[in-house]
Amino acid sequence: MRTPQINLFKKSNPIKAKLIRKERLTPEKGKGKRPANEGESAIYRITLSLDHSAYPYLIGQSAGVIPPGLDPVKVEKGLPDTTYAVRLYSIASPSFSFGKTQDNIEFVIKRDDVYDENGNLLHKGACSNYICDLKEGAEVILTGPAGKKFLLPLSDYTGDLFFLATGTGVAPYFGMVEEILEHKLIQFKGNVYLIYGAPYSDEIVLREYFETMEKKHSNFKFITAVSREEKNSFDGGKLYISHRVRELANEVSNAISNNGRFYICGGPKGMEKGVIEEMFKAAKSTLSYEEFKKDLESKDQLFVETY
Repeated sequence: MRTPQINLFKKSNPIKAKLIRKERLTPEKGKGKRPANEGESAIYRITLSLDHSAYPYLIGQSAGVIPPGLDPVKVEKGLPDTTYAVRLYSIASPSFSFGKTQDNIEFVIKRDDVYDENGNLLHKGACSNYICDLKEGAEVILTGPAGKKFLLPLSDYTGDLFFLATGTGVAPYFGMVEEILEHKLIQFKGNVYLIYGAPYSDEIVLREYFETMEKKHSNFKFITAVSREEKNSFDGGKLYISHRVRELANEVSNAISNNGRFYICGGPKGMEKGVIEEMFKAAKSTLSYEEFKKDLESKDQLFVETY
């Protein structure tokens, strides 16, 4: 059984990586389905060179990025350490990287920008923009790996896996789908459901990859929920991933009863409640909602990373 390594590299002793590839996954502002007054959703696939023997991450962990320069907020406050804090990003590549080359690490990152009601830029996220602006060959300072809970089963497993994501919360599932279905590091018997939500259909990133995997593997289901373009079948309102969970109530109930695992990742923080409430209804549990949630967590059936 593999063991997750934690905090091998910290801010005081980071590791260096190098950008080898950057790909924008969403349309440029004004060229997609998002109205101009909503700004833009700029999401990138970032690939860095990184020797896995030095940085042995597992898919489901995160890596820390330290942007260069001084944090103006810390400078204004007169703090003794004015460097930027570490920013954690979910790792998007499988544990041995795509192709099992063990020589790189990937992320799916959105520019963390804030816009006013007219679509004018109010604030640029320091670290996300730093990464998304990098040129090929640029050096990146990393910490980590971080996290030891949001992981795939580390030994042979029978049961269904539900991956639930909004926005860039899909990042870890990119590597997880590859690892469980293609790399087959464990013996896996079950179905994999990826339920992925975004406001607009052209912001469902990595669609081609997931649709290809669905055609290739009969036990993989790729399900989307596009909130600004689709209506749910229950009350005719916007369609969210929680509605997709309700549509799969029988499959969800069966998974809860038979060692299934549910992973929830994305934002905004608190979005997980709607999903877990639908799981609670499907299970017809006699426990309270909070007891139900804690019970699944204690049995390693529920994993949540929201932000």
